[in-house]
Amino acid sequence: MTTSIEDNELNTELQELYLIGKQWLTDLDFFEPEMVFLIKLHKTLVQSPDKDDFTERLHKLKDSYEHLKNDVRKFIDVLGVLVVASEKKIAFSFLADHISLKLKIEKLLKAFQAERKAVFNLSIVNSSLSK
Repeated sequence: MTTSIEDNELNTELQELYLIGKQWLTDLDFFEPEMVFLIKLHKTLVQSPDKDDFTERLHKLKDSYEHLKNDVRKFIDVLGVLVVASEKKIAFSFLADHISLKLKIEKLLKAFQAERKAVFNLSIVNSSLSK
């Protein structure tokens, strides 16, 4: 179901959502070199009991990142069209999509932080064992 709205306030809100989407892309761009760094760092660590599982989790994290980045780009493309359209036809699912993307980004950030912490904790343990 869509609703047609012509309102200056709506234009402002759509532009704000567009800027939020662009910020999400910037935030996600930060993950790419960090993911590469974590994978390389993990490969240099001494073998640990869960190394294969950890490697799989890092690859899943990278896949999640790539899918999420594509979804955010699509969302921004839709927003770009809405911002310039003379008649705004917005599906009710649009807000749900925005909220879903926000939650996925937050979840990705938490998962990334947990994996980064695990790698660094493992490197600290390994470095203290080698002393």
